[in-house]
Amino acid sequence: MEKDYYLGLDIGTDSVGWAVCNPYYQILKFKGNSMWGIRLFDESCSAEKRREFRSSRRRNQRKRERIALLEMLFDKEICKVDPAFFIKLHESNLYFDDKSTNVPYSVFSDDNYTDKDFHKEFPTVYHLRKELITNKEPHDVRLVYLALHHIIKHRGHFLFDYSYKDDVSGDFLPVYNNFKNYIFDNYEIELECNDVERFSQILKNKSIGKKKKNSEIAALFGVDKKTDKSLYSMLSLLSGSKIALFDVFEDESLKDVEKKYVSFSSGFDDNESEYRSYLGERFELLCKLKAVYDWSILADILNGKEYISFSKVDIYEEHGRDLKTLKEYVIKYAPEKYNEIFKKSIEKVNNYVAYSKHIKSNKGTGVLTSTCSQEEFCTYLKNILKSCQDDQYIKMFDEIENSTFMPKQVTKDNGVIPMQVNEKELVAILDNAKEYLPFLQEKDSTGKSVYDKLIALFEYRIPYYIGPLNTNSKKSWLVRSDEKIYPWNIKEVVDYDKSAEEFIKNLTSKCSYLPEFDVVPKHSLIYSKFCVLDELNNLRINGEKISVQLKQDIYNDIFKKYYKVTNKKLCDYLKSKNIEFDEISGIDNDFKSSLKSYKDLLEYDLTDEQKESVINAITVFGEDKKLLKKRLKNELGDYLSDDEIKKISKLKYSGWSRLSKEFLTKVEATCKESGEVVNIITAMWQTNNNLMQLLYSNDFCCDCKGNKSFIDKVNELNSFGADKSLNDIIDGLYISPLVKRPIHQSILIIKEIEKIMKHPPKKIFVEVARGAEEKKRTVSRRSALLDLYKFCKKDYSDLYEYLLNNTTDDDLRSDKLYLYFTQFGKCMYSGEEIKLDDLFNKNLYDIDHIYPQSKIKDDGLNNRVLVKKKINSKKDNEYPISSQVREKMTPFWKMLLDKKLIDKKKYERLVRNNPLSEDELSEFVSRQLVETRQSTKAVSTILKQLYPNTEIVYVKAKLTSDFRKEYDMLKCREVNDFHHAKDAYLNIVVGNVYNVKFTHNKINFIKHLQNNDKGYTVNLTSMLKHNIDGAWVADNNETLNTVISTMNKNNIRYTRYAYEKKGGFWDQTISKKGKAQVQLNNVLSNKEKYGGRIKVSATYFSCVEHGKKNNRVVSLFAINLYDKKKYEESPSDYLIENYNLIEPVIKVKKLKVQSCISFDNMRCHLGGKESGGSRIVYRPAVQLVLGYQNERYIRNIIRCADGDLHLQSCSDSKNNVTSEQNCQLYDLLLEKMSNNIYGVMFSDLAEKLVLEKSKFEKIDLVEQCKTIKNILIILKNNASKGDLKNIDVKSNGAIRLNNNISKIKDVKSIKLINQSITGLYETEVVLVSKE
Repeated sequence: MEKDYYLGLDIGTDSVGWAVCNPYYQILKFKGNSMWGIRLFDESCSAEKRREFRSSRRRNQRKRERIALLEMLFDKEICKVDPAFFIKLHESNLYFDDKSTNVPYSVFSDDNYTDKDFHKEFPTVYHLRKELITNKEPHDVRLVYLALHHIIKHRGHFLFDYSYKDDVSGDFLPVYNNFKNYIFDNYEIELECNDVERFSQILKNKSIGKKKKNSEIAALFGVDKKTDKSLYSMLSLLSGSKIALFDVFEDESLKDVEKKYVSFSSGFDDNESEYRSYLGERFELLCKLKAVYDWSILADILNGKEYISFSKVDIYEEHGRDLKTLKEYVIKYAPEKYNEIFKKSIEKVNNYVAYSKHIKSNKGTGVLTSTCSQEEFCTYLKNILKSCQDDQYIKMFDEIENSTFMPKQVTKDNGVIPMQVNEKELVAILDNAKEYLPFLQEKDSTGKSVYDKLIALFEYRIPYYIGPLNTNSKKSWLVRSDEKIYPWNIKEVVDYDKSAEEFIKNLTSKCSYLPEFDVVPKHSLIYSKFCVLDELNNLRINGEKISVQLKQDIYNDIFKKYYKVTNKKLCDYLKSKNIEFDEISGIDNDFKSSLKSYKDLLEYDLTDEQKESVINAITVFGEDKKLLKKRLKNELGDYLSDDEIKKISKLKYSGWSRLSKEFLTKVEATCKESGEVVNIITAMWQTNNNLMQLLYSNDFCCDCKGNKSFIDKVNELNSFGADKSLNDIIDGLYISPLVKRPIHQSILIIKEIEKIMKHPPKKIFVEVARGAEEKKRTVSRRSALLDLYKFCKKDYSDLYEYLLNNTTDDDLRSDKLYLYFTQFGKCMYSGEEIKLDDLFNKNLYDIDHIYPQSKIKDDGLNNRVLVKKKINSKKDNEYPISSQVREKMTPFWKMLLDKKLIDKKKYERLVRNNPLSEDELSEFVSRQLVETRQSTKAVSTILKQLYPNTEIVYVKAKLTSDFRKEYDMLKCREVNDFHHAKDAYLNIVVGNVYNVKFTHNKINFIKHLQNNDKGYTVNLTSMLKHNIDGAWVADNNETLNTVISTMNKNNIRYTRYAYEKKGGFWDQTISKKGKAQVQLNNVLSNKEKYGGRIKVSATYFSCVEHGKKNNRVVSLFAINLYDKKKYEESPSDYLIENYNLIEPVIKVKKLKVQSCISFDNMRCHLGGKESGGSRIVYRPAVQLVLGYQNERYIRNIIRCADGDLHLQSCSDSKNNVTSEQNCQLYDLLLEKMSNNIYGVMFSDLAEKLVLEKSKFEKIDLVEQCKTIKNILIILKNNASKGDLKNIDVKSNGAIRLNNNISKIKDVKSIKLINQSITGLYETEVVLVSKE
């Protein structure tokens, strides 16, 4: 008979811990090995970086293609004048000896006109462009080419969709009105400017500082900084000021983000992805503001000139005048600073050399060690020149103060220049040139002239819905004829409409719940309705859910009326309906969702289906207005007039939702109460359930027995089909790449366990760690408190001074101390003062849970307060808080709320006057025990399909963490990785307890919980004091003893994922001459002259026996990624050609990165190569074990090394650090490295550490801790370097061995260990045997 077993998984981003046990929590065995282990692998990378490289590569490639086509059009004509012209241009980056033209010039080498003459006549290319526009006299065709070359290479952005003939980029009103209308439509702020013309003048005036601009702009709009801080902050962004996101959006969550400030003058583009993730759709406001700011920058660049080259020439001349003035002043008043300012390149010194990026030495060009911006240069001048000593230089000092001194032609501000500005200049040059260059008007067989082709070449842009032009690509959907594509014939060769249709079919975003179906646009009517209902169904008035009828009224009367629904509008509406309320909860101030698209399209006589079609078209083709209008005309021309189509095409919708129409409308269930069959969106309309509540609700059934809920129906629909492989299934999931690899590894582990056990597990317990992209990056508690205390430091000066001068970031990690400051040092239930000196006396002060721990598992700061122990003991498990306490303390709590020291959720919990209902308890408990994150749902989707008869149980990390703390089960990541397997085991234990106690009998559990019945609690410690049938035996601590005994064992299997390395061939940075490993290209083949590629990537290694008969050796040779195909076609020939091997015999063709190699039973994992492949890097494949007491002490050492200095003087022996204990641990680590299996690899290092022990004993305590931390880094199973310089040990301890493995000293046997994914199956391949 098959025996039931449980399988636990702890899924991280770079690890999977697993454990197999019987229902009594005893680890099972296979072939004498305990069945629990860890699988480690390198964390997956998101596609973002690769996509950035690809985009940059394509952008540069297309730029080269444009220049090549320009050459093609000019080639015949230029060859008549100078046959070697293009050759000289192409070879301009070569040394003279390598040039084929044998002339020392790069452009002009005529007898009467050379490069020197050219640069003297035209100091910059803008001078040339200006000359070709203003002077209609005939010019050399080469000059025309060079001007066009620059324009076509640097075209400008394509954000505007009008013709250069209608260029309005210099007009302020369209930009201003766009911003003004957006503010009104979305924020209902009506901007009233006293003088719009004056506003535009202020914006582009660089002679006044940012603060003055802010005050002048605010005055124009009648905005007061104190009374309307949000609008004042918005307007301040227009001057380039640095403003807090919170001040603009008034959203508390924005105080804790990492990038909490925004400025258009610096860093905005670099931080755009972060801002988008913080703000969502609200990011559009920043875009509108930046459009106004960009206008001011462009207006400043053009400076009233018709052509940009005119203004750039003016900038050049201004720079020259400013430079002359500065030199005069320095020679006159600071001659000793002249060389520092103008001649030397000094690291981190922002002088003129750094600003101009130009340096000369006696031997030619010098080495530039630092660069800087104009603002940094002006700051440097302010510091070095101090105050003005001569009135005639006041203007110079004013410009330095405003950072406008000595402008440059090429700056990052050029990014705001639209292509229409450059196209206007292009046409002007061509219009003049065609009069003296007849070939420009010559036409080909299709009737297109060279003039036309040049315009088309400049305007050429491949629409995103066309995709790759190469139809051989797997991802190509292009519909085209066989004719070669050029910029001037692409519209004839490519069928834009059919290609657009194919693009829509190829949209890859899939539904979160039904991955088979495509998602709908974010602004679709149905998804907008879903978002509003999902938010509205959380609304509570006076702590109670509102009625369905009121919810529907709010939807119809407010959301359908306004673009943005604010808290104020909701309150006004409730008052108009005579609904009394003290508090509104369930929403965070204003509603985030809206019915924008519904309101936008309300005036048009279209069906909902037609409107969805419009929204879809705008989302897909919104950037191409011509195609959008054409599609709308074709699809809805019978229903919409031309004016209506034109108006609709101006709407902007972008982004996709996470759900499909099929999920919202096709997943159906029967309402048990009414018997009506409803879909998800209808159920959300007819109930007050949000999506998660609805999916797991027992009020709806999807089968005749009434057992299956909506989520069960969803899982049934998620059938992958027999034709799909595991890779296909995982690739199709709508989750981050960070999670895909761990999921894949987890399923392979489950399959191997199933193979061993010969049947699937009865239950699988899963914990999925948060990926890096899900973690919220926050500022320190101390920084946040200091920001808040600045506004009340007068009233609480003593607290502010103590916080500022007597605390560290580490101090504020203490919840007690943090709560002390958020409560102004007072008891939250009595208002009595708490003495700071007694704060940590457990007999005097407690941290209390507002919602009782027995009923709600919420240890967040929003549910905890600092109180006097005497008062807390009276409260017990009561909720709500007693009316006497509430009446007394509400004013104090409200004051803390107003000062942002507590948030709205905490305040509402404190003042609430009614107990928790059964529905609320059920919702809270479900939320705490049921995982809802995307990665977890993905695991659910797969596991329930693969194992339909296995119960899948999800365990939150907090539950196992609490269990560890309660029973003192240590986790020390710095010593080993066993904690992953032990967490997987605890997932089984803790998960099964909650699963049996709560999940299997939810209704009964909630009733007992509401009645405070014995044994019914969500507090784990209290729960485990009682027997739980099928999950826990509390008698005599039977189950607990089994768990503790198991957790004390370390017989855990360890494997690492071996792989062929992919990605970049080498480092992106081109190395200096003499240091390169690979040449740049065939032309620049001399690495000593031109440098080349470094850090060449190896895809895997080849184990080869080679050499003469009497001197055969075994070596590992790195196979470079760029040579992989060549090696695999003929391995032996490749090895002979690249490594000059004699009679090579391949022992292992592919040794993957992270393969397990045994050196006299000391296992290591194969890492990368160094020194061009002559040395190989390994990481230990043995986990370090030091025992409970040592590992506990090591945790203190790590904290001390990282800056927690209180541990040096801590009186608690469990939490202190001493020199004596450090020395004992040092000796233990030396013993491990000398006598243990570690001795095979680390005995040499151990000898060095023995010799330097006296130095270790003499260094201070913190340095001792850092040394031990670095020794642990060396011994842990990674290739990290440990820094031991503070005891004069130069070796960093990383394992680096000769690639000739047969000559490694004192090692007799080297084997390749082939391991299965669990490590429960192994085979060996002998590589070297000296016995």
